[in-house]
Amino acid sequence: MADSDVKAPLAEMAFDPAACITRERDAARDFVDVLKREQHALQQADVSLLPLLEKEKAQQAQQLAQLADARNYWLAKLGHTQDRLGIERGLETCPAAADAWRELLQLAETASQLNKINGILVNQRLRYNQQALSVLQAATHGTGLYGADGQPRLFSAGRQLGEG
Repeated sequence: MADSDVKAPLAEMAFDPAACITRERDAARDFVDVLKREQHALQQADVSLLPLLEKEKAQQAQQLAQLADARNYWLAKLGHTQDRLGIERGLETCPAAADAWRELLQLAETASQLNKINGILVNQRLRYNQQALSVLQAATHGTGLYGADGQPRLFSAGRQLGEG
């Protein structure tokens, strides 16, 4: 057996609609969980968690894409379109997967809403940080705390203490 045969893509493997759609639904649950944890971190201003959550979110999204590719490959083999109507036609012969599919659709809607809210929270946090930085820059702009030589200067204008 050739090495390429051993590494057949997920999409080309046998597709069991009930098992595969259940797996996709479970992956969507995990994705929603990551989005909820991301939202909590954003609300609590705990930015230290964000890089880890971003990495986890990217891995979850990749897994979801692979599972969707497998589902779409199955639909194409059946001659169905790769949309809601196509999956509903494909599932006519597999009612056991229909409940998992409906839940998957609900999870996809929840993920979309969470992602939108998280984007708003990120933008709010960014605006807040930009405003704080502007205030700090304005406060230090005219004071000239450091000279051209990089050394601190306590007084940038006016008389020095002890000058007559």
